[in-house]
Amino acid sequence: MQLVRWPFGFCLALSPFVFVPRDFERWPAGYRAAILAHERIHHRQQRALGLVRFCLLYALDVGFRWRIERLGYEREMWELARRGLKIQPERYARVVSSHLYWGMISYSDACDWAESCADRLQQS
Repeated sequence: MQLVRWPFGFCLALSPFVFVPRDFERWPAGYRAAILAHERIHHRQQRALGLVRFCLLYALDVGFRWRIERLGYEREMWELARRGLKIQPERYARVVSSHLYWGMISYSDACDWAESCADRLQQS
């Protein structure tokens, strides 16, 4: 995985690269590790499907996009829980229901998913 700095405030995986914000190295180490675990999931998915096919499905199929992102975010939350860091379900709900993901899920559905996932991880 090769990190590439870019001017945006979010991370993006295009195997073998992960584009990260310019200030990424100043983020807390546990959160960086959790985010990179999320991006590693996407690298595996991209290698399994092929990058072009992955990107086409991601852009054109909302259900595919949600399945892919759900796996990445659940891995990210699992990493946070494993490290004893706080999971913020409301933050995850805002992110996955934002324009960044082209309307793949409603905010209310995102809240239900994030709260359920966080509860399950914090209990284990």
